[in-house]
Parts: sequence; structure tokens; C-alpha cells
Amino acid sequence: MKAKSYPSAVAVERAVELLYLLGERGEASLPVLARDIGSSRSAVRRILTALRRKGLVDLDPVTDRYSLSWLVLSLARSRQDRVGLREVAVGPMTELRDLTKETVTLNVRSSFQRVCIEQIEGQEEVRWQGEIGRIDVLYAGAGGKALLAYFRPDELELYLAQVNRRQLTPHTILDRDDLEKELAEIRRRGYATGRQDRQLGVSGVSTPIFNDAGEAIASITIAAPAARGTPEQLEAWAPAVLQAASRISDLLGHGPDALAR
Repeated sequence: MKAKSYPSAVAVERAVELLYLLGERGEASLPVLARDIGSSRSAVRRILTALRRKGLVDLDPVTDRYSLSWLVLSLARSRQDRVGLREVAVGPMTELRDLTKETVTLNVRSSFQRVCIEQIEGQEEVRWQGEIGRIDVLYAGAGGKALLAYFRPDELELYLAQVNRRQLTPHTILDRDDLEKELAEIRRRGYATGRQDRQLGVSGVSTPIFNDAGEAIASITIAAPAARGTPEQLEAWAPAVLQAASRISDLLGHGPDALAR
């Protein structure tokens, strides 16, 4: 007896097929995806929209192509058969935690957001703790601004025009000119600081990690309670964060001058 095909089951199968296709190709447009799985564009668009809501798929606003998000990597953390970003970052992150005694996190860019994919928890009795898999903004917090500062000019223009920036704390920068000035300063010195602009009571210092194509794909951050993460302390931690990010970038094939570009 032939098993029935329920609409919900078919939708799940189509979603898995789309994830497989994007995994194989890296990126693809809606017409190509619809053609290759033999479904209508409207049906595929609905599935892709659902996958984007869950953070599994990204849509590049410039090329209008879909790709797997970095959240997929966090869901596949148990795989150890290939060297990836998380694997090469854990060593430098641990050394950074040991040096500062504070929590160190690894965030990756996911379209116009960021996702925390790893953290090494601090050793202080009172410490800040992140949440692996959490999707967060780019315009606030050291880890987000370190990524946003290295957007291509056309991407940054789209981001600033499309993303609704909210006053997360009294310290969140919402004015476009002020935000662009801060991003330019981040590019000049190579690292970002966040002083309670994303979450009250939390400060941090962060710098980008580059891949072999010169793209800022991730950021490494020291995060601490604001009482310890003073402006002076964040500046004192900056060289160590820069060194850790440079080491990770080297391991990803970018080269020792990643942060000087």
C-alpha cells in the first residue's frame, strides 16, 4: 500500500532539498532553486521565507541570491571531521579568556544580523554570559559593530537604509551620521568597543576575523560587566583581541596583515 503524502511532510522534504542544494552550491537565486527541485517559485519562496525566519537561510539584498546562514554551523557543532572557524578559534579564545578572566565570544555575520556560535565563559565570580545560537543586531554592541564596520560600501548603504534601528539602551547610537563616524573610527583602529549600548551593565571590545577572500566573516569579543569593562580597561584589552583575531584569520588563510587592510 502506497504511503500518503501529506502537505506538511512535502513542505519539510522541499525545505530539506533546498538546504541540500544551498549546501552544494553555496548560493542560488529563487528561479534556479525552484527549477532544480521541480516546484513553483511561489511555493519555494514561502519555504525560503520560513527558513529565513528561523535563521537557517540568508538572502543577499544585492545579488538576490540565497545561501545557508552561519546558524547552520552552530546547529552542526558536534561535527569534528573538518577544520572550520569554530575549531580554529577555540584555542585563541581560550588564551584570551585566561589572560583577561572575562567571557570571550565568537559571532558570525548572518545577512544583516549576527549569530553567537561559541563562547569561552569567564572565570570571575560575577561575569557576563552569552547565549550560543542567539541572533542579534549589528548596530549595537562591540561584536556587531566590528562586523558592520567592514561591510562593502553598497552593503552598508542598504543596511543603513533598510534596518530599523531601535533604542536598545540610552547609549545606543541611532543617528546615521554618528553611527557612520563610529564605524569609520573602528576601521581606522581595527577594533570596536561597546559601552552598554546593546545591553545595560555590559561592555566589550571586539575585532573582526577575515577569511581567505578578505571578508570580515566573524568577530571575537571580550565581554565583561561594565564595572570592570571600563573605557580604560577595554583599551588595555584591545591589543590582545587584535592578536587573537589575527591568529584566527591566519589559520583561515587570510594572512598576517588581515587587520591592516
